[in-house]
Amino acid sequence: MNNSEPGRWALWLSFPLAGILAIASLGGLFLPSTYAAETRMQAALSIGNDAGNLVVIVPVLMMAAILALRGSVAARLVWMGTLAYLVYDFLNYALAIHFNSMFLAYCGVLGLSFYALTGGLRALPTAEIARRFGPRTPVKTTAVLLLLMSVITILHWLGDIVPALLVGGVPQAVRDSGLATEGVAALDLTFGTPAFVIAAILLLRRRPLGFVLGPVVLTFLVLSSLVLAPMGIAMARRGFGAGYTLGAIGLGIAAANAVLLILSLRVTKATLQPV
Repeated sequence: MNNSEPGRWALWLSFPLAGILAIASLGGLFLPSTYAAETRMQAALSIGNDAGNLVVIVPVLMMAAILALRGSVAARLVWMGTLAYLVYDFLNYALAIHFNSMFLAYCGVLGLSFYALTGGLRALPTAEIARRFGPRTPVKTTAVLLLLMSVITILHWLGDIVPALLVGGVPQAVRDSGLATEGVAALDLTFGTPAFVIAAILLLRRRPLGFVLGPVVLTFLVLSSLVLAPMGIAMARRGFGAGYTLGAIGLGIAAANAVLLILSLRVTKATLQPV
């Protein structure tokens, strides 16, 4: 790893970030007032998300940061993918969820994630990392999966949004959530799917940045899909039968992306210089 100051402080930000993330998640899980203003469905989704963040994201973030500080290439990429997930997730918490007692924690997680990711990108030795990926890296398979995920995501949201626009109405997802708009759709359509496509194209062209973005995006997809499982369970426990389907879909997507992520990271060679 580049022994520069940006890389050093960015990684160390992970530890206060993990602490604030745990506080935000515990507040959502154990303070009934946190989601008192949300609809039953949105409250269930948020509580499930909090459980996933606490049980999955906090440990992954801390472990990846520790291993990255020791020079692991794979951990550095997983760490960046985890930060990308947190920026995505907490844009929704900070800007869409009704104001509650965890608002400052949401801002803390969003801000620390963003600046840690920015600092990590500045210190990223892209060309050096790319050279550590061998010919066995599943470049084409990963690119095809990312393109497929892009198409599925676009079709999913357009299938809900376009019919509503044609009749001058509001998408069903917005009505169910009770929020002002569909924040997740906005994030997926403006940031998520373009990132998938860019990473896929760069991988197919075997560009150095593609070998970095590929694992980062795969990590993002694994984590964001895995968290759908506790969200589905929370929905089901509150009487929403579709919760089990949501959880199953999330686990399936997470498993497919995890296989490619593991195969990609297994072919990395040696380590970078520790920070």
